[in-house]
Order: sequence, then structure tokens, then C-alpha cells
Amino acid sequence: MSEDDHRLTDDAGRPPKAAGPPLAECVLCREPTEYPESYKGVTLCPACQWLEAQRTACSG
Repeated sequence: MSEDDHRLTDDAGRPPKAAGPPLAECVLCREPTEYPESYKGVTLCPACQWLEAQRTACSG
């Protein structure tokens, strides 16, 4: 397994980053995210993404 293989698995399940507007809205706070508006699925802004990661890390 090469270093490139590890890099591919780190980004698995994440939407592609947007090159510019229009940006998708966060599903929790409605702030702009870093993902394109055309992405279908749950998108979170960086602040909500961090809070969600904290919440799930402490739920175990």
C-alpha cells in the first residue's frame, strides 16, 4: 500500500470542495459551506462540522 492509497481513504465520503460561488448552505445553521451548491447530501459549515465531530467523539 502506497502513501497515495492512504490519502484516498482519508477523503472518502467527503463532498468535493467548491472552487467558488455558489456555495451550499449548512444544514444546521444555514451559513455558507466550503462545498458546491450542486452537491447532493448533508453539508456542514466548518464550525458545525467541528461541533458535530466533538459530539460524536464524546458519545462513545
